[in-house]
Amino acid sequence: MGRAAAGLTLQNLPAEVLLRAKQRVLDTIGCMVAGYEGGIADSIRSYVLSQGGRPEATLLPGGEKTTAALAGLAHSTYIFGLELADAAPRGTVHPGCEIISVALALAERLGLGGAAILPAVVAGYEIEIRFGRALHPDAFYRGWSTIGLLGAIGPAATAAHLLRLDAAGMDNAIGIALNLAPCATGRAHQPATVKWLVGGQACSTGLLAAEMAARGTTGIRDVAGTWLAVLSEKNYPQRLTEGIDEDGTFAQWELLSGVITKYYAAVGPIASAIEATFMLIREHDIQPADVVEIHAECMRRTAIFNKPHPESEIAARGSMPYCLAVAICTSDPGQLLGPAYRPEALRNEAYRAMAQKVRITENEDYERQYPARSLVRITIRVKSGASHSLELDRSQIARYLAPSNADIEEKFRLIATPVLGQAKADQVVQLVWKFETLTDLRELMLALQPGSNK
Repeated sequence: MGRAAAGLTLQNLPAEVLLRAKQRVLDTIGCMVAGYEGGIADSIRSYVLSQGGRPEATLLPGGEKTTAALAGLAHSTYIFGLELADAAPRGTVHPGCEIISVALALAERLGLGGAAILPAVVAGYEIEIRFGRALHPDAFYRGWSTIGLLGAIGPAATAAHLLRLDAAGMDNAIGIALNLAPCATGRAHQPATVKWLVGGQACSTGLLAAEMAARGTTGIRDVAGTWLAVLSEKNYPQRLTEGIDEDGTFAQWELLSGVITKYYAAVGPIASAIEATFMLIREHDIQPADVVEIHAECMRRTAIFNKPHPESEIAARGSMPYCLAVAICTSDPGQLLGPAYRPEALRNEAYRAMAQKVRITENEDYERQYPARSLVRITIRVKSGASHSLELDRSQIARYLAPSNADIEEKFRLIATPVLGQAKADQVVQLVWKFETLTDLRELMLALQPGSNK
């Protein structure tokens, strides 16, 4: 793994991998912009600014300078709690949040441009997802927060690559990240705003791991016999090097095998249910007043998100009954990008009444097919006695697993233009699509500051 990750260059990346890497950059930057004022963004900015430090990297959105570690901490914190950044169901990980944040911050410190960043980003995705796959799905069901458990691994690999560590140094960076994780159990933190901070912590821990590897610190080696076994009795160490040849070249790319772009600000497993609900509403002109029951037949991974009356923004993003209720009551996908999670929406009596009509049952066959397929069957029963049903596999919707540049750009503009304005949103899009030609990040950082004309 160390040889493979350290050996990546812009020249040896296949064209499709390079394209997906640029898409991940634009998508994650959009999520960061959307999170400038989300969750605990004000609090983490206050903390970062209170620390001072060497002026290495830009703290967005204000443009102040701080250390790369603190900038990465803040930017990852902006992103994670939004539930809009990408996910890799094959490993139940959320790579973009922490990997892109550390890549931008450290590249600024080192004066590097897109040609250095893109292979480093790919290294982070490839290594983190493989660790997730080695524990999938048992670690999640045991209660681990997967970004707390695995989220430091990707940024460690990305930072090690940007620091130009060799195979042994990369190996140590990954090992140190494993030594420092896990850091958080899963559902215990979700009702509280600390969830946002877990993403930031993962980013900064990954950078710390790479920095210490660069200084000669060594990390864990017996991954299969100790680390994996402690976390889960059901683990698959062979997946760590699956698709990596003996000489350290990638024959299979996780970046092409299952990174999901998210189009609703909700936990990924309920996306199929949301999509199916909107499709049924449109096809059958279903009106909220006519709905008697919404039945969601789904895999266990989806069924656990079953709280009908969430008490907080974080809980609402992880509530299938609530999200389906919003879909039926509003017929507006845009509500599930942010407005539906505001305090006044959580108190909406129509949403609460509709959420009470959602019934959830687990389908063992659907569970067995995950993550290759992400299946759900939504059935909406109306007052006339009719039932409208749709089985949907999110994996068959192209914009999720194989988005076009237009798909990524549309999402970016939808969530970032209200913050940056049209001109700056246009500029960011143009810069990212030609990312490998950028010699540094100064123009991009200025474009990401609302109102800045420096």
